[in-house]
Amino acid sequence: MYNVVQLFAKYGAHIMFVVLEIICFYLIINYNLVQKEIFLNSSNVYAAKIAQQQSKISQFSNLRNQNDSLMHENATLIENLITIEYSSDNIPEADSFYNQYSLIPASICNSTIHLRNNHFTLCKGSREGIKKDMGVISSHQGIIGIVRNVSENFSHVMSLLNSQTKISCSIKSRKGHGSLVWKTMDPLRMTLESIPKHEKIAVGDTVITSGYSTMFPRGILVGKIEKYVSIPGSNNYDITVKLFNDLTNIKYAYVIQNRLDTEQTKLEKEVVDE
Repeated sequence: MYNVVQLFAKYGAHIMFVVLEIICFYLIINYNLVQKEIFLNSSNVYAAKIAQQQSKISQFSNLRNQNDSLMHENATLIENLITIEYSSDNIPEADSFYNQYSLIPASICNSTIHLRNNHFTLCKGSREGIKKDMGVISSHQGIIGIVRNVSENFSHVMSLLNSQTKISCSIKSRKGHGSLVWKTMDPLRMTLESIPKHEKIAVGDTVITSGYSTMFPRGILVGKIEKYVSIPGSNNYDITVKLFNDLTNIKYAYVIQNRLDTEQTKLEKEVVDE
């Protein structure tokens, strides 16, 4: 109580001034129509600005949920594209076959792009169903790597930009297939090897995954032929492929889950061991 008395004794005049000012404003606004309209318009403007800022803050806080939702929707769309690619290749209809692949969306936690052997880390792991040797894409227009190690919450991926990368690919509308390898330090270009010279190819032809592995289904777009040369003394072309995807600017990825990979791998291993 003593402190309150001291406060009024020290700042009484200031407090009284503020109180009188408030009373004056109240009387002016309530008993003058023009001033009342000005006050209401001004208050509405400021209230709208405050509401707008609150809306922006709320939207920002929901960005993560919205992003996760969009990634799952994209995964569904890409799965549909893979299904369409299969069905367009005159493969016998079988619902279980067309539903062989599903996608697990994930964000990229860490990555390297300037090394000879590059890697990146996904912010999802075995708890989400990711396993070793699963293929990783960024969209229907780009493979980006292969899962090499998995923990409960993270996955270590060997990037496409790695000297050990060897992906089975083919040229769309052609029968042959070869291996996609990274020979240079150019993040936008790779080399397609083992395409025989009797194949008719042209600059601009589209390179896709061949489907000859459990990692990637057939038809995932990779890039276009930028140039090719006939290797003297060889039966194959040396083909430079310009990638559709720029792997230096990727933040999100989709891990390909092949529901039949265990069955296929087991069968092939039994044949090899005979």
